[in-house]
Amino acid sequence: MKDFTDKVVVVTGGATGIGKALADRFGAEGAKVILAARREDRLREAVEDLAGKGVEARYQVCDISRREDAEALADYAFAEFGQVDVLVNNAGRAGFPATVIDSTEEAFEEVFRVNVFGQLNGIWAFAKRMIAQGTPAMILNVNSEVGLYIPSPMVGTYAASKYAGRAISETLRVEVPDHIHVGVVYPGLVQSELGGTTEITQAGMPAKDFVDIIWPQIENDEFHIVSHPWAKDYFGETAHELAAAFDRYAPHFDGDEKYDSKWLASQTVG
Repeated sequence: MKDFTDKVVVVTGGATGIGKALADRFGAEGAKVILAARREDRLREAVEDLAGKGVEARYQVCDISRREDAEALADYAFAEFGQVDVLVNNAGRAGFPATVIDSTEEAFEEVFRVNVFGQLNGIWAFAKRMIAQGTPAMILNVNSEVGLYIPSPMVGTYAASKYAGRAISETLRVEVPDHIHVGVVYPGLVQSELGGTTEITQAGMPAKDFVDIIWPQIENDEFHIVSHPWAKDYFGETAHELAAAFDRYAPHFDGDEKYDSKWLASQTVG
């Protein structure tokens, strides 16, 4: 989708950081923008900033971890503009630094409520309506490079949520009709208010620079949308390790096609 003129874009977690930078770019490309987040003061500031740049913008206070808030956001967007062409599932929260052994059920639940169910709530509220429009549309799920590899200890809650989010995106893209494009974005460290220490969050890539890198990928309808080069190296290490394990212990053999799970699924699904 290369022309966003008069397209309607909804961005969750849109008041600050990556969400606001994406809203700026969509607006600069001629889109109408609806921002959603929990903090009304920051939403108001963001919309005023967009309006000052000539962008038609609205906001809706929304806790995306609540299904009813996501449905209310969709109701508002379609009532205001009659359509939604792009949904950016950007809202997220940082994990709780702890080893997996020392972590708690509550910690995993809190992170999953936003990073997994928040994404799902956006999909559940918007996707069927976007499909029914019958026009080209896009769902962008902002994930993390931590959904590709484990950078360090103490990231279990966050990484688990991002691996789950990647699986949801991978599955969604093979389920939606052709006029719906799904993309999954893998930011590395970007300056934001996501959480963590100021030293870490402000050491990242400026959000505008990040959006400049991923924008051509959005225009080209890429599925994997990437930004931070070292993620390739670390993800590649995992991929190499897995491939080596298969080569050593589970190489192809005559007749192994009868155990091909993807082929077997294709015979029973659809």
